[in-house]
Amino acid sequence: MTGVKQDQEDGKLTLILVVAVFISVFGSSFQYGYNIAVMNAPAPLMQSFFFGTGMSSVEVELQSNNTSNTTTSVPTQPQNSSLNAIETTPGTANATSSVESSELTTSQLFMWSFTVSIYTVGGMVGSYLTGVCIKYLGRKGAMLAANALSITAAILEGTSKAANSLEMVIIARFLLGIFAGLATGVVPLYNGEISPKKIRGAIGVVSQLFITVGILTAQLLSLNEAMGTEELWPLLLAFTAVPSITQLCVLPFIPESPRCLLIDKNDQGKARAALIRFRGTNNVAAEIQEMKAEAAAETATRQLSVMELIRDRYVRWQLISIVVLQITQQLCGINAIFFYLNTIFEAAGVPEETRNYASVGVGSVNTLMTIVSVLLMDRAGRKALLAGGYAISGVFCALMTVSLTLQDQISWMSNMSIACVIGFIVGFAIGPGPVPWILTAELFRQSGRPAASAIGCGVNWTSNFILALVFPFMQKAMGSYVFVFFLVICVIATAYVMIVLPETKNETFQDISLMFAKRNGIQKNTIEMDNIDDEANRPIVKR
Repeated sequence: MTGVKQDQEDGKLTLILVVAVFISVFGSSFQYGYNIAVMNAPAPLMQSFFFGTGMSSVEVELQSNNTSNTTTSVPTQPQNSSLNAIETTPGTANATSSVESSELTTSQLFMWSFTVSIYTVGGMVGSYLTGVCIKYLGRKGAMLAANALSITAAILEGTSKAANSLEMVIIARFLLGIFAGLATGVVPLYNGEISPKKIRGAIGVVSQLFITVGILTAQLLSLNEAMGTEELWPLLLAFTAVPSITQLCVLPFIPESPRCLLIDKNDQGKARAALIRFRGTNNVAAEIQEMKAEAAAETATRQLSVMELIRDRYVRWQLISIVVLQITQQLCGINAIFFYLNTIFEAAGVPEETRNYASVGVGSVNTLMTIVSVLLMDRAGRKALLAGGYAISGVFCALMTVSLTLQDQISWMSNMSIACVIGFIVGFAIGPGPVPWILTAELFRQSGRPAASAIGCGVNWTSNFILALVFPFMQKAMGSYVFVFFLVICVIATAYVMIVLPETKNETFQDISLMFAKRNGIQKNTIEMDNIDDEANRPIVKR
């Protein structure tokens, strides 16, 4: 009867679980999305202040050193282009910042591009620090400590106008990037470990959902009716402290991950107490036994470093899959869609004063479809949503190429471009956006998850950074045909998911190991599986 009761309670949502998930994603993932988009609307105001009424000391030094001949790698549009020069800030779903080449000198354009893009550099640093922070601080401790970066950055941004210092904004963006890099690694891991198996996928998508909510919030607060004004833009940037302060007030009262407490810290008493709070029942003996068995296995294997995980043949194709999915997530065209957003609205005849509202509409679609993904994740499964999402995005990349090529000749093609934007976002939001983060926690046992998380986040942010440098030159050389490249990426991703990636919904690590056994060069009949329902236990090979 105990087993039946445990099965019935598996998947139960308790208040403490809801609060834990909410405060982790609001305090961390939300800020990641918010700081992706927040530099869009106030860009002209900030440029006018820092480069018009007074230059920062760095800008003055750049001009005095005659850097105009050394910054030719800064992405700009040709003077006769119908597109504004737009600097994109990479991310899961990116916002844009319009920069008129005719209004800024080369050195000023470089400084603004650097200010926006330094966020990505910080993200790379933070992602590679994930494993170290998790190892020494735990999941909850890493989230709490990271808030120091966010609050410091908010103070710098909020006072940058009074100090007339663009350098303060640059430092703040770098710190926020480190914060975001940590968030993308720690939060999915924490939520995956505290969630019941039957709703693990849905809860995993909540992190991606709050990234899109953060983007939408930044778009809303950037409107002129809110904080998108000359007087209030410092407060708009500093708003990022609000989620951090909220998390600092609530998270200390939320339990640490039970798996972290028992397996990493060897504290069975606290692990059991935490699990009882998360599950809302004292009937946690079976789950504790699973974790104890896992802990026994982990004692022999200890926590793996990044290099040890790379050399581990048991998870070779699991790791390859994470790398491929993180790269294709960023190279599938989401950056390009947002790069062209203002141009598409302009061609479609959307008045300039209402384009910010149109952007809010696009952000709303992004958020809505991520909510749909939450509802579908544990019904349709990871594989179907990934493959279907990439296929949908690929179709709209092809249609976008056609519409952008012909919109000057056929009037209604501009409206088709808007439809393509919405269609692409629908495809991206239901699968390629959230699923790679969920799989990082599902494909690896406890000892390998921190290293896998660091690798996945590092690859994601590195892809962001590379694309930020390369894409403007691709656009200049290929024009609207740049979407052919993204179509190819979507086709490759769809094929990889269909051929290589198994369905992991409701599967244990043992089951997933068997699915990958042949590709990893391990014979299935030589693998002795423990008779426990453990999502993170390692197979034992008979000698």
